[in-house]
Amino acid sequence: MTHCEMIQAGEIQAIIGDASRNGVGGSQYCGVWSLTSVHRVFNIFGNSYAGLLPGVIRGKSPQLKVVDENTVELTREADSDYPVSAVARYTVQPPYYIEHSLKFVDEKDMRGTCDFREVSWCCYINSPEDSRIHFLSQGEWFRYISPKHGVGSNIAPDYVPDDSLEIWPSLDDKRPFHWDRIERKFDKPFYYGRLGNMVLILIFGKPEWLRFFCSPSGGGASLLPSKSCPAWDFEWVIPNDEYEVGKKYEFKMRLVYKKFVSDEDVLAEYEAARPILA
Repeated sequence: MTHCEMIQAGEIQAIIGDASRNGVGGSQYCGVWSLTSVHRVFNIFGNSYAGLLPGVIRGKSPQLKVVDENTVELTREADSDYPVSAVARYTVQPPYYIEHSLKFVDEKDMRGTCDFREVSWCCYINSPEDSRIHFLSQGEWFRYISPKHGVGSNIAPDYVPDDSLEIWPSLDDKRPFHWDRIERKFDKPFYYGRLGNMVLILIFGKPEWLRFFCSPSGGGASLLPSKSCPAWDFEWVIPNDEYEVGKKYEFKMRLVYKKFVSDEDVLAEYEAARPILA
């Protein structure tokens, strides 16, 4: 059985893997095991972790399928233990893009104690000098990482009214770490992070359901002295009135990994991706 596959195009090379690798947290880290560029040979994601890791297949033994020389899928069928079927697709395109989509169907109600459905992704970043994510807020660039794990971790969109945002149930000490929201909001559905001379840009479809969340230490120990590795994560929140058991949902996003030019260049990448993700 094949557990991973290397795909490459233009300047980037990615290794997509299933959850078979026994990492620091056990066998759960599927998605992009490695992402490198001709301009930076070091893996952008933690070597024992992953990036673009969908929560609906995390630790759920997804099967790897090679679609073509540029595309790999991770799939799982619903079962009695976890009644969600899903297909996560990763396609590399020149010069420096990964097009990612997730299709899934809940065969049973997966909302739990919530009146919304959360679908999250994790990106465990490998030893950046700058641990912050960068996004537009109130018409200007805002550069942020939460002060500690579980504090000020969640960021909502400015274009969704406060009374339309999800209300988290009271779970006391079992509250997920990303259920702590800051007042600042993001203006547009993208953010970026810096690694050396490179920039990682994540651009999202379905913007009204999008939330960012982050942790300064979610990625574990750093190669840099006295630092930890951040998690630059995101999720879609499906509102109660738009959630249906048995309905197929599809989310799309674009990852850009290139040499950093400027904030204006990041905005240009966002504008170029918008019609593709609409």
